[in-house]
Amino acid sequence: MSAEDTGTTGNAGEAANAGVEVSNNEAKSRYTASLGGEPAGIAAYERSDDTITFTHTVVDEEVEGQGIGSTLIRRALDDARAQALTVVPQCGFVAAFIEDHPEYQDLVG
Repeated sequence: MSAEDTGTTGNAGEAANAGVEVSNNEAKSRYTASLGGEPAGIAAYERSDDTITFTHTVVDEEVEGQGIGSTLIRRALDDARAQALTVVPQCGFVAAFIEDHPEYQDLVG
């Protein structure tokens, strides 16, 4: 796996990844993306009360550039919204995603 911390978050890649499954592994404090049942990436976080701090996003090299990271973060942020959490985008990729998607800027505290 390699870090995906560029701000490239295209909707075309996200649409192509409708088959990406995202789950929250609370025990390991990370969201995991799977593609075809195989792990494809993670978004690590730290949780404190009503705040979630995203610390690192990693996507497997074999699937980089296909929108896996964007799909992963979009679903993690949707989950944060559903739980009424304040988001701290410490990870550069998450920060860039939120900057590029104004519909998530209200989550940032």
